[in-house]
Amino acid sequence: MPPPSDDPEDVDPGLARERTRLAWTRTAIAFAAVGAAMLRRELIPGLIVLATTPLIWAVGQFAGHKPRSEPRPRQLLVVTVTVTAVAAMAVIAALLGHGTASLHQLLHV
Repeated sequence: MPPPSDDPEDVDPGLARERTRLAWTRTAIAFAAVGAAMLRRELIPGLIVLATTPLIWAVGQFAGHKPRSEPRPRQLLVVTVTVTAVAAMAVIAALLGHGTASLHQLLHV
């Protein structure tokens, strides 16, 4: 018999789900703060970042649900697609935030 582990995940595997849910919530709060700060300088990119905040929070709630005994490839696909979409929106917001002159310069280097 292996010796007992001090790792909290071995004692209560549910804590990993709760930490995951909290990490997603913390990320959504960070996106909201960054989006609000961006609104002061650039309206459209700030609104894009703010619009992703509820999506990030919802995916975190979805990802943190108690797993069933069988694998959940559909839920993993939803999380993957959402993370990819948020990353694409972040790139668009970053490009829009620099204005058309610097975007034109970036594309024609």
